[in-house]
Amino acid sequence: MRKTALIVDDSQTARTVLQRMLEVHDLAVDNAGSAEDALAYLSENRPDIIFMDHEMPGMDGLQAVSAIKTNPATATIPIMMYTAQEGELYVGQARALGAVGVLPKQVEPVELTKVLESLRVIGEDAERREHYLEAEDEHPSGEYPDLRKFDQDLGLLIQELFDQQ
Repeated sequence: MRKTALIVDDSQTARTVLQRMLEVHDLAVDNAGSAEDALAYLSENRPDIIFMDHEMPGMDGLQAVSAIKTNPATATIPIMMYTAQEGELYVGQARALGAVGVLPKQVEPVELTKVLESLRVIGEDAERREHYLEAEDEHPSGEYPDLRKFDQDLGLLIQELFDQQ
């Protein structure tokens, strides 16, 4: 099944640049021009990853991350901030709210590929992630048939993300 990415950015140019980079990985790409549009989209759809701009009119990216992560229906979707914002303080704020990391607007294709692989959106681990998402749909209470393996895989994923930073 084809994976889907959601790009949330008020800049059409930024959305187009990132969309072209994601389509190289055979990802379907949906776009939202604002955080409010993204939340409306998420009420009907479940992408495999979200790329969120920070500075947008109305609700900003960090407020949107908070809203997405506090909603049980969307809380497990990985969110990467895709922004010109930088610095350890900003990265810390984004992570504290639930973003898995921050990518610069001028992201290199190889860096984007590494992020997609580490989040198991593409590559050999993508199928394993899909298995757990299907298990989540089958067991909405959070009970997984193979919880020990899930915990091990989650631990490895978290370690990989920290190692990248």
